[in-house]
Amino acid sequence: MARAEKIFWAMFIWIFGFGGPSFALAENQILNIRHWVAPDHTRVVIDASEDCTFTVEKDRQGIAVDLENTTVASHIPALIPLNKPGVTQVAVFPVPPSGVRVSLSIPTQAQTTVFKLRKIQDQPFRIVVDIVLPEVVRQESEARERVKITRKDRIVVIDPGHGGDAPGAVGRRGTLEKDVVLSIARKLREILNGREGYRAFLTRDDDYYVSFNKRVQIAREYGAHLFVSVHADAARNRQVGGSSVYSLSTGGASSEAARILAQDENLADIVGGVPNGEGSDDSNPIILDMFQNHTLNQSKTFGNALLKHLEGANPLKFTTVQEAPFRVLKLPEIPSVLIETAYISNEKEERLLRSDAFRSRIAAAIAKAVVEFIPPLPLYAELVSEPKTAPKPSGRSDDDFKERRTEETVGAADRAGTAITGKGTSPREGEVRYRVRKGDTLGKIAVRHGTAIGALLKLNDMKLADRLLAGRFLKVPGAKTTKKEEAENQPGKLEDSPAAISKKIVYRVKRGDTLSAIAVKHGTTTRVLMKLNDLKHPDPLYIGRKLVLPGT
Repeated sequence: MARAEKIFWAMFIWIFGFGGPSFALAENQILNIRHWVAPDHTRVVIDASEDCTFTVEKDRQGIAVDLENTTVASHIPALIPLNKPGVTQVAVFPVPPSGVRVSLSIPTQAQTTVFKLRKIQDQPFRIVVDIVLPEVVRQESEARERVKITRKDRIVVIDPGHGGDAPGAVGRRGTLEKDVVLSIARKLREILNGREGYRAFLTRDDDYYVSFNKRVQIAREYGAHLFVSVHADAARNRQVGGSSVYSLSTGGASSEAARILAQDENLADIVGGVPNGEGSDDSNPIILDMFQNHTLNQSKTFGNALLKHLEGANPLKFTTVQEAPFRVLKLPEIPSVLIETAYISNEKEERLLRSDAFRSRIAAAIAKAVVEFIPPLPLYAELVSEPKTAPKPSGRSDDDFKERRTEETVGAADRAGTAITGKGTSPREGEVRYRVRKGDTLGKIAVRHGTAIGALLKLNDMKLADRLLAGRFLKVPGAKTTKKEEAENQPGKLEDSPAAISKKIVYRVKRGDTLSAIAVKHGTTTRVLMKLNDLKHPDPLYIGRKLVLPGT
């Protein structure tokens, strides 16, 4: 008998009450059937009064979940049309003598996962059916990777906390944290995308749950420069209020409040509905010793900038960045913070969180901190006279090569202390060559060398709209440079000479240190430190590590 015919007769039995007496003895009851829709999957949730035994049957038409010794609440219809991605409808009908079948009509290209979730907080026992669209998953992942490869702007990934079955904190007036933080995140995205040099993306853009692992994966696939998780706090004491900022702790929490908050937030995978969410820390271990010390310090630096700007939007709960082991912040290569925008449990702040003006104010404050912490990447332009020795990558057009501007290329040139575009043309008599440094403008160069912008433009056959490429050599008229400047404008620097590194001292890395800070403190450069200590650019800087420094 075909499935459609089975469904027809089962629904006939259901409508006319066949087997009713035996159903009255059932121990379990289906309380509700709900669904959540994400871009790459649809989730159907069966709420039940008790834990129960169930079996799953799959065929070409879809999937059926059979629950034993179960009845159905009277308000649940026999047929629920959905017409959502991956699922068209849900049918509910009895299976004599005392069971219930929940049948989902699913296209053959979709993939399904069925799992159960235990009771937790205000969530009942649940049977979850995830209908995943693998082609959409692939397309979304590839789109994020393209952003990472071709990125020309600062990438900020904004994470609205909770979602779907995980509402987060709930205010007395019924305000849901998941709705508030999504609104703030959208406003923040709009502000950042309106600024030149920034692109912002959300981990979720609607009411559905995204697992911790998926949020982290999204940030990595985008190649994020910054990860910002937005939340709204709650406390039993409804007088408590204020904004706060948290960074990851690889050990204990900085306060009891931070510990409790992290404990509550880390439950989101279980509440929101992730298979084996209770044991995900064990099944997906993250070795905290691998976290780069400078990344954690960058997170705190950004957190301090956030506190400064948030204070203008709302009073602060803590005036310093708090630390706790938040699972969503476990990104060893990306500075990450969690913001508690306000206390939704506080009557006054709940009223503020419901206000569009306050949400905009919070979003604007976060945006200011982002811009302060990571200024836009410098814009680069081609040399007007391209040197003959400059290599052109195969498979690229001249325009592609000339207009190419990537952070990786400039970063490599900065680290090597050499020009990206070659040696350039030799200066004439009365002229000198100047190598453009990161942050230079024509105005700064003109002032430094006692000349005018117009003279630089004319001498270098440039237009005012042309962009300066870090590492490019400019001809500067009638300028005299110091010996130090002349050395800096050559491929090798004074600091790299044998005399500069013949005497060495040892320095032990302290908490809060970065390679650049150590270099500045000891009057050297990061390049010299990397050379002396055989370091590569992404190598971590561990607390207690001994570094060799050039003697003074």
